[in-house]
Amino acid sequence: MHRLNKTYNWARTIFVLACVVSLGWISPVMAHGMEVRQADGDTTVYVVADVQPEFNGNLNQWLGENIMYPEEAQQERIEGKVFVTFVVEKDGAVSQVRVVRSAHPILDAEALRVIQNMPKWKPATMGGQPVRFSKTLPITFKLAPEELTYEMYLKNLEEEAKMLKQGEQLSPEDQAARVEAFKKQLGDDATLYKMLLEKSQDIKKGIDSLVKAQTKVLKLKKNDVKELTKIYENEIDAKIKLIESLGTNDFVSKFVASEIKMRQFEMDKMLQIKDLLKDRFKDYFENYILPQ
Repeated sequence: MHRLNKTYNWARTIFVLACVVSLGWISPVMAHGMEVRQADGDTTVYVVADVQPEFNGNLNQWLGENIMYPEEAQQERIEGKVFVTFVVEKDGAVSQVRVVRSAHPILDAEALRVIQNMPKWKPATMGGQPVRFSKTLPITFKLAPEELTYEMYLKNLEEEAKMLKQGEQLSPEDQAARVEAFKKQLGDDATLYKMLLEKSQDIKKGIDSLVKAQTKVLKLKKNDVKELTKIYENEIDAKIKLIESLGTNDFVSKFVASEIKMRQFEMDKMLQIKDLLKDRFKDYFENYILPQ
């Protein structure tokens, strides 16, 4: 089922580091001068000081240059925010690095690695004297969509066509979850039936205007206009016919089970448009697919 979801999502992803560090620091709420005692009882770690520790240079830039998004996390599309706490020692060195809020073990490990390898800071001071100070740093790992190219789109189109031909379906568990989501967000069987039918009928009414606009951009000939109109009408007619055949009784469950057929109608449309336009299909992609 993961392969089905991946294929339906045209946008492939690359990694970026986003919101590396917030503008402020996260610290426990404590009154000025309060302290945290270490296990040995003779070392004080402050969370409030006269002068807080300061990173030597641009912290965001340093993190951006040194954090490496783990390859496994990229492949599995793992994202999240890791909160790391550490102590800035009297000499500015970083120690006692640990995760206080986990995002995922893979991301946690990378966040720990980077913080442990930080250069020395300017230490915090109390009464003009350097002190040990506890800081908490949030680090966000986020994947960003890669710009879809025409070549990627053609490859995805081919892969999805093969997958649809195999008739892969959602698991019963996934279908049940999707039915529940539909009902929660859109309403009961009758409501969703009416909404989808009306939406499909509205789309059909707008086909002539759509083709007219595309004719100018794609410089279509009269016969091409006729064929393109027919392709759009055939797709929406097939969808309307399928929706009506399901009826209002238990419509949501039936509709979820038939989504693969709906997608097949869309796939047939795109392949027919591709065959009709030939070299001009790239213009179609750039003007009507990529902006979506």
